[in-house]
Amino acid sequence: MLEKLWQGLSTVVLSLILATLVWFVAVREENPPVEADYGPAIPLEIENVPSGTVIFDSDSIPSSVSLHLRAPQSSWDQLSPSKFRVWIDLTDLTPGLHDVPVQVEVSDQAITVESKSPSTVNVRLEALAEFQVPINVNVMDSAPVGYIARSAVTSAVTATITGPATSVGQVTQAVADIYLRNSKDTVKRSVDLSAQDANGDVVNRVTVDPGKIEVTIPIDQRFGYRDVSVRVPVAGEVAPGYWISNITVEPSTVTVVGGPSALQQLPGYIETFPVDLTDATSDITERVAYELPPGVSVVQSDSAATGESSGAQVQIQIATVEGGQTVQRTITLQGLDQNKTAIARPQRVDVILSGPLPRLQSLTLQDVKVIADLFGLGIGVHKVSPTVVVPETLRVESVLPDIIEIEISMAAPTPTATATLAPTATVTATQTVTATVTSVP
Repeated sequence: MLEKLWQGLSTVVLSLILATLVWFVAVREENPPVEADYGPAIPLEIENVPSGTVIFDSDSIPSSVSLHLRAPQSSWDQLSPSKFRVWIDLTDLTPGLHDVPVQVEVSDQAITVESKSPSTVNVRLEALAEFQVPINVNVMDSAPVGYIARSAVTSAVTATITGPATSVGQVTQAVADIYLRNSKDTVKRSVDLSAQDANGDVVNRVTVDPGKIEVTIPIDQRFGYRDVSVRVPVAGEVAPGYWISNITVEPSTVTVVGGPSALQQLPGYIETFPVDLTDATSDITERVAYELPPGVSVVQSDSAATGESSGAQVQIQIATVEGGQTVQRTITLQGLDQNKTAIARPQRVDVILSGPLPRLQSLTLQDVKVIADLFGLGIGVHKVSPTVVVPETLRVESVLPDIIEIEISMAAPTPTATATLAPTATVTATQTVTATVTSVP
């Protein structure tokens, strides 16, 4: 009895095992496992940095980790970086060098992480240090000639340096580099601070608080110097029909040096020697020397000191006098089919022009044309806007009227040459015969 029962139980267990194997094979065939590298690298997180320590060179720690995975095809089809968390845990680590294992967590339990790269990360921990250093302002250039830069005023006098103890220990100052850029007025700017050592070299891997400060540098003019404007006098008259549209001078202001009485007598400007404009019809550009009173001289610029001739660069723009003129022109029809005829009403229009007066005074009949384009228009009455063609220097202000009525009709047939000449030939022959008969007695 027991033997039969045992045999029956064995048969049931064997059947279950075989069914499970069949099911497992069927599942694997329908959803086969895949093993491969996962494409996107997973961002690496750093957790639990011990209190009072800091990572010496955080830039040397990789920002992401690559994974080699094994998973069913269905899981591969739904993979995304959000299914992974990759991190290193620095809990209880002391200052020094450490190889910290990379840990991976996957939300899909069907996914197996076969390997990761890197599998460990080298971390250097150092004691966190904080130190106060003075703030120094480094003026990178000089004030313009005739001016002096006073001592800088800063919104803070010290800065806090934080970071690895070995790096913080090298810092002796926080420096604000500032450029005056030829300013003749007080300079006030927001400037970045950098941590530097005793040699003026920048110290990395530390933070500076505050990162920016306000720097104010008063700039005053030296005694015996004065800033004045530059004026350009002109001589002669431009050609008829032209006028001076603009005068520019570079520099427009200069710094002069001289005795107190001589500077005080200046009217606020100095002049160059006159520029001759006699019969000028185009722009004039030239360098003109300054005409200075006794005891006063112009402080040379850098360009003059390098060999360029002293004086001001003057540009005088000469433009034509603008005028207006009204002309009347017959409308020219174009684009009409050969078997059609057209009549324009009115046949002439008034064209109001503006432009350089010399060009308006020299206009010819062919310079201004009014064209009505009839291309594609059929039999009937049409409203057409004419086109006015003028020289490039002139402008069309208006056309009166600006809409032309065009009546298009079929052209009348032209008589043939044979029908016209036949009667004339007949009459001529008759006259000849009559003359002959009359001459017989």
